[in-house]
Amino acid sequence: MYCHVCGTKSSPGDSTCRKCRTKLKDASTTEEQIWAETAVGLETGTGDTAHSLSRQQPAPKPNNKGPGRAFSWIIPLLLAAVMGALLTYYYNQESSMNAEVQSLHQQAEKAALDGEYTEALQLLDAAIAKRPNYDALVQDRQITAKAFNLMNQLNEAAASLKTGKLSAGDKTIQAVAKELKEREEPVFAKVRMALSNRKVTLAVLKVKKEIDSLTTVEALAEKLDTVSKLKGNEAQAVQKQITDKLAGISYKQAEQQVKKKDFAAALLTVDQGLSYAPEDDKLTAYRERVLSEKKAFEKAEAERIQLAEQQAAEEDLKNRTAAVSVVNVDAALDNYGDLYISGSIVNNATRPISSVTIMVDIYGTDGTYLGQTYVDVYPSWLEVGEEGFFETYYYGVYEEAQVSVVNATWYLE
Repeated sequence: MYCHVCGTKSSPGDSTCRKCRTKLKDASTTEEQIWAETAVGLETGTGDTAHSLSRQQPAPKPNNKGPGRAFSWIIPLLLAAVMGALLTYYYNQESSMNAEVQSLHQQAEKAALDGEYTEALQLLDAAIAKRPNYDALVQDRQITAKAFNLMNQLNEAAASLKTGKLSAGDKTIQAVAKELKEREEPVFAKVRMALSNRKVTLAVLKVKKEIDSLTTVEALAEKLDTVSKLKGNEAQAVQKQITDKLAGISYKQAEQQVKKKDFAAALLTVDQGLSYAPEDDKLTAYRERVLSEKKAFEKAEAERIQLAEQQAAEEDLKNRTAAVSVVNVDAALDNYGDLYISGSIVNNATRPISSVTIMVDIYGTDGTYLGQTYVDVYPSWLEVGEEGFFETYYYGVYEEAQVSVVNATWYLE
């Protein structure tokens, strides 16, 4: 027999030699015996023994109680918490900025729709500074800037019209109108409104420039028909100016006819003027005055002979040459270049007077003679010592002027 441990020859019936049995007995545990046998097997190179151990012994278990095991799950949790906090902070910051940009965008939109283009551009610039890659903001700014530029051009046109540069203003208005044909955005609504107003202003000023040179009722009536088709405050103002001038021309013509004692022609002239200016109080009152003048004239003619016989020559001379005393006379240039003349007189005669007419000369500030006009005093009848008033327009002066009363006529009652 041979020893199965060391391979040496042993006693018959023994598979282990004495030497190996002694070693095995020194092992106090089964586990120690196994490791001892393994060591011996390794020393002797016995492959079967080694293969048997590797198959029968379980793998050593890892130690789960060390500090490394604890950090292996704490660190990932800490990293996850930090990343979550950073992501939450970033999300909140971005949400807050988005809300701020949206608010600026909405404010800019409202300002632009209200025509406050400068404010709208400032708000859009503030929003773009925070979100420079937001295409909607960039596009809205471009559109608003376009509306702003067109509005500025219309303001320049208004300035040109105001200073009488109608051709330059007309050219600018046409250019803006051409550009607006290609724009449909609501932000251009205020620009369209301004364009409409500038067109009306231009049309009104063109008519006004023409009416300054018109001196007949027929020509003015034609312009009145043109202006009556326009809308707006300026159109209404010029329409009133035309009707006033119509009434004024009718008034002056009737005055001349009354002076010639042609009362029938004077009544016809007044009625024609009232057909265009039915609400003109002055012309309406003058019609009554013409009737009164007619009666007064007829009566005066009948009484004049008797008066000459009854009163002394001195008193008669005074009443006929110094019955009217001018209290004051003023002149003011209005916004349309016309001179508004007004003043008052007192009856210094010893009897009532009627149909007082004042002749006024007009001079420029440099003394240049500009013209002459006649104006009637109201009320038509003035008692002794009573004050009467007069007012009229002298059209197309376009400069400050001085006026003076150079003559007066009246009827003694």
